[in-house]
Amino acid sequence: MPTNALPIPAQMHFWRDPALPFLEGRRATGSLSCYAPHTHPTFSIGIVDAGRSVFALADGNTAIGPGDVVLVRAGDVHACNPEELQRWSYRMFHIDLHWLEALLAESPATAGLATAMQSQVLRSAEAVRLLDRLTDALEQDAAQQENDKKTDKEAEVITCLHELMLLCAEACARPAHADAADAPGLRLAHDYLQAHCRERIAIDTLAALAGTGRYQLIRQFRRRYGLTPHALQLDMKINQARMLLQQGASAADAAYDTGFADQSHFHRAFKSRVAATPLQYSKP
Repeated sequence: MPTNALPIPAQMHFWRDPALPFLEGRRATGSLSCYAPHTHPTFSIGIVDAGRSVFALADGNTAIGPGDVVLVRAGDVHACNPEELQRWSYRMFHIDLHWLEALLAESPATAGLATAMQSQVLRSAEAVRLLDRLTDALEQDAAQQENDKKTDKEAEVITCLHELMLLCAEACARPAHADAADAPGLRLAHDYLQAHCRERIAIDTLAALAGTGRYQLIRQFRRRYGLTPHALQLDMKINQARMLLQQGASAADAAYDTGFADQSHFHRAFKSRVAATPLQYSKP
């Protein structure tokens, strides 16, 4: 490349198909965006196409590069950010957890895997091939879908996801036992926070639900979920805003409906967790 050539601008594209409401995909090319630690209510699968990144979980960081596949269990706090602020390219696929659990329950080899499996990195040429097939299916345009020789998109998506999870069942570790922090009181506090995340919730309320002191509650939340109750509530609000934007709500309405009084605060919080502005995310 000539020394005076301008760098290729970063590009981003979302895949959403009304016929596949259980799946959202994203392709980012030449990205420099960084993510704050965040969660997804979905089971998420990512693949690095170019560049290098760091996959961060509560128990440590893993360097990832082209061909590496990341598997993120719903609710696990994580982040993927480019190494040394260099450009990188990736694809992400977010699958509705209930839909995936129903699909995996059809096979004894994969039943319960979506919630039992640990978030981790999978290095497998077969996994890369399956995600490439999944991408090809999502990129079918209307003309291709009307062609007599078209691939049945839904059948291809189901096949790719199920075969990928079969691969995970063979290669991926499952936790040996439940975490001690999964106490009923802590789960009760978490579920209350999820149900009322659009409201102002006092730390005292959550502590009372968990049956513990405020300091102990904050420590338990950090240990189990990787975030303080306030940070986790903000993350929950952003996930709800994503759903509203997918349904056609404006950014202003999404901000108001999820309890943000300040548009600039909503914009900053959204971009730090989604690596896209609300307007970019809502574009078809």
